[in-house]
Amino acid sequence: MKNTGNRLDKASLNSDFKEYLLSEYSNIAQAHFKTIETISTFFRNYLVIVSIPISVLAILISIFAGTEALRTVVLLKVPLSVILLAVSLAGVGVLLYIVNLRMDAILYARTINGIRKYFYDKADLDINTKLRTRVLPQSPNQPAYHEKVYFWPVVFSFAIFNSLYFLFALTGFSLEGQSGQIGDILANMPVWVWPASFAFLMGHFGVYCGYARHRETAYLRSYIIGVDIDGVLTQHRRQFCDLLKKNANKRVDPEKITRIPVHECENLDVSRDDEKKVFNDPNYWIDMEVEPEAADTLERIRNIFKFKVFLFTYRPWPNVEKMTEEEKERVNSKWEGSLHSFSDKVKQATASLRVEIEVWGFWRKPIDKITRLWLREHGLKYDKLIIEQGNEDIPDPRGHIRNRFFKSRQYRIKYFVEDDIEKAVKLAYICDIVFLLEQPYNQTSDKVPNNIIRVKSWDEIYKQIRKLS
Repeated sequence: MKNTGNRLDKASLNSDFKEYLLSEYSNIAQAHFKTIETISTFFRNYLVIVSIPISVLAILISIFAGTEALRTVVLLKVPLSVILLAVSLAGVGVLLYIVNLRMDAILYARTINGIRKYFYDKADLDINTKLRTRVLPQSPNQPAYHEKVYFWPVVFSFAIFNSLYFLFALTGFSLEGQSGQIGDILANMPVWVWPASFAFLMGHFGVYCGYARHRETAYLRSYIIGVDIDGVLTQHRRQFCDLLKKNANKRVDPEKITRIPVHECENLDVSRDDEKKVFNDPNYWIDMEVEPEAADTLERIRNIFKFKVFLFTYRPWPNVEKMTEEEKERVNSKWEGSLHSFSDKVKQATASLRVEIEVWGFWRKPIDKITRLWLREHGLKYDKLIIEQGNEDIPDPRGHIRNRFFKSRQYRIKYFVEDDIEKAVKLAYICDIVFLLEQPYNQTSDKVPNNIIRVKSWDEIYKQIRKLS
């Protein structure tokens, strides 16, 4: 009976999804054609705008040809040049707007193609019949954003008009104080005006190609994987228990840590002060063991899939609040001494001048320097390290808090590797995929977003990324 209910629920969900896709297909198709209409309207309006100065000048020449009034108009080169330059730059702005509209239309077309593929795949027809009845594409990678045949003529039209106005504007600026005769202006036109205007013309195509490349490779996606350090790259449960025994004289089985922070675990008899004794010890961070295969897997992800690796960690330590001045001095002195010893150790082991850079910088806190040295010691290569500040749990973008949620939105991080179930759920609404590295403290019976993939090792993460790429 239970299986029958599950099948009915699944069938109902599939039916709802099909209805959603059909509605989405209809709405996006309308948006696509409205975007095309908007492009046409803007282009017509642009042609009207650029034709007004030419028409006005032609009328003045026909009315006042050979008179002193025409010479007076021509002598106003600087005010006219400002107007001409403004028209040319406004034309560039209109072009950029139309380019974005066109690429939005392509995005809509790609979405429609993906929906079309879904229904063609679901249809119980042989491939020969499908190919004969289907005319429009069903690939979400078509059409291309860079359209030489279709859109280059549009760019060329903008480039010609904008560059002519740009040429006349430069000419007016460069001939200030000279005769107002048109023949003299053309004869005394500086040579550099021509290459500058040609470069301005070609810049239209360069901007279009740049926008197309951005849309194809970076828009709505990025090749960045975010990685939490503690619990993902480190074996912190074992290290916590070892330091807890040493500093607080309490024994805890690492497998019994079923919640983070540990003081929230029932029946473990670990207080906030006990945690503080552990995290305030610099050896906790310096002697931390690394997860097996983490360094090798990250290197393969960077080299094979060309992903950038952004590392995240929240480490507000040492915490010397509510300590006496003597205690503060003792803790800070221990951190400074441990940092220098650790730095010398890493220098000898790696023989790299880069280590000097890791510890250099008066603005970096000791925990920041220790984190960078630890990563270098264990061969963990990355592109950016973000030491989180403020509240580490708030995903609200209005806070502008320097944490993994804000940065994931800012950099459009595609994948994220996390060990905290609560943070993984929040990141699932920001990133495409969140890999949840299984730990005793992230087990839950609650339903989680289906873009959270549970993994048991870094090798499994690599295989998942290979499958998704």
